[in-house]
Amino acid sequence: MTYEAQVAAFEAEVELAFEASRLSAALPAHEDVADPETGWATCNPGKAIAFLFVSPRECAAFDELMAL
Repeated sequence: MTYEAQVAAFEAEVELAFEASRLSAALPAHEDVADPETGWATCNPGKAIAFLFVSPRECAAFDELMAL
């Protein structure tokens, strides 16, 4: 089965409905998310990178990661 046939079969059977209003009501705004504690990014660099990817901002976590 070719890729195009698989995509067509998937689209024919699966209905994807996305309601942005429900999703935005469930997630806080970037400005409502608190900055991490001092030293947290040094102890958890992987989580800090994920935090900054999801909620980009200038904060102490960014400075700590740059210092590593």
